[in-house]
Amino acid sequence: MLTAERIKLLGTSVGNGKASIDEITEFVSLLLPDAIVNVNHTFAPRQLSKQSRSAEPLPTAKRQLSSYRTRLGTMLEYALSTQMDAAIKKVFAQDLRLTFAVAHEYPDFFVRDAVLGQRVRIEMKAVDAESEEQAARFEVLTSLIQGEKDVVVLIGWEWTSDKLPNGTACEYPQVFSFVVVPAADLAGERDKSVVLRGGRVDADAILVRSKKKIGTLTKDQGNAGKMLRLIHKKRRADGFALSEHIQKYLQFCESVVSQTANQKKKAAEGKRGAK
Repeated sequence: MLTAERIKLLGTSVGNGKASIDEITEFVSLLLPDAIVNVNHTFAPRQLSKQSRSAEPLPTAKRQLSSYRTRLGTMLEYALSTQMDAAIKKVFAQDLRLTFAVAHEYPDFFVRDAVLGQRVRIEMKAVDAESEEQAARFEVLTSLIQGEKDVVVLIGWEWTSDKLPNGTACEYPQVFSFVVVPAADLAGERDKSVVLRGGRVDADAILVRSKKKIGTLTKDQGNAGKMLRLIHKKRRADGFALSEHIQKYLQFCESVVSQTANQKKKAAEGKRGAK
C-alpha cells in the first residue's frame, strides 16, 4: 500500500477513535519524513540560519547552552508539527488536525477529530547531537500517560554548515533521525530501570537511591529519564524482552551516538587543520 493510502486509512481510524496504539504510532511515523524534509530544506535554512561559528559563536556557559538548545528544539518541534498538520489538512480537511497543547505541560500536541476530541496525544523531544549527554529527558510519570493514545516523538538534530547564494558562510540545524514510540512503552522501560537500580516508582514521583544518605530514597532530579540511560543494561542485553518499539528507540539512540562521534571527529580535524 502506498504511503498516502496508508495515511488516509490510519487517519480515518484515528478520527473514528478506532485506531490501536500501534496504528497511532505508525500514523504519526508516516507523517514525519516529508515534514522533516520540508523543515530541513525550507524552514531551517531560511528562519534558523546564523553566521558561521567563527563569526557568531554559540553560547558556552552551561545555563545559556542549555537555554539555546531548548529554544532550538522547541522551534524545530513547532515547525515539524506545523508541517505535519499541513499534510493532515490536505487529506482530511476539517475532520482531523494537529493542534498545540496550550494549557498543559504534557503532552505537547493533540491530534483532534472533527469536534476537537483528543484522539492522539504527542510528546515531542529534540535531541542535539552536540550535547554530551543528549540532554533531552522523558520524565512524565506513568500515572499521567494514557496508554491507548499517547506517543513520544524523538528527533535528532545537528548544526550543518552552508553558504548563502552571495557566498556568506552560515549554519543552521538539520534533523537527521527520528523515532515514534508509544509513551507507555518508554515510561515502562524507564520505570523498570529505576527499580533495577534500587529505586521505586510511585504514582506521584520517581524515587532513586540517595547519594548523600545511604540506604534512603530521594526524588529523582531528571537523571532516570535521560535518553541514553533510560533502558537498563540488563534489559538491553535481552533483546527479546524488549518491544519492537523499544528496539527502534534504541536504534534511534545509536544513530545519535554515531552522529555525536562524527561531530567530535570533525571538530578535532578542524582544530588540527587550523594549526
